[in-house]
Amino acid sequence: MVAHMRVLVWHGNIETTARWQVAFGQNDHTVRRARSSEAAMDYLRAESFDMLIFDLVVGHESGLAVALMAEFHQPNICSILIAGHQEGAYKDIEIESGLFARLASLRCVLGVETPVRDLVTIAEEILRKPQDTCDLLRQSVPQICASCELSDSCLALSESSASKTVAPAAPMIAPLRRRRQQQAQSVLSEPMP
Repeated sequence: MVAHMRVLVWHGNIETTARWQVAFGQNDHTVRRARSSEAAMDYLRAESFDMLIFDLVVGHESGLAVALMAEFHQPNICSILIAGHQEGAYKDIEIESGLFARLASLRCVLGVETPVRDLVTIAEEILRKPQDTCDLLRQSVPQICASCELSDSCLALSESSASKTVAPAAPMIAPLRRRRQQQAQSVLSEPMP
């Protein structure tokens, strides 16, 4: 277990974030909850955090922008994207696919249905070993794959690299970054109508 972790939560579901705050608090971690990007930025300027837990969209504000600013203000922060179930919220936000490749702090992408105790365990393990690859984290905290939205791509990449025995397993977010970069390149290479 990590001795003490400072967590900033920027997510739209109040009941869910309250459960997260209680669970992290039971393990002696400090949690701050922000309901707007402005409040999140104020926290990031005033306090030091180890972990950012964020949603892609809260209201009509971009979680990706909050995560990028968190990295700017606190370069050693780790982040977990927890995708919520806000019907139609994502379609109103224009998402620049190349931005995910710039988000070095992102360690995994989980669904909001991830059990609270698993989220705490995953966050603690990520902070305990912030540079570990997905394979190494999976050995110590197997529930990360059960909740991770990238597990299929990650496992396929891990298996292919293991069969080649050339390179170590890629970090957790590498498959998403590559897919986003490929999408951005394909959009740029399409002919204009």
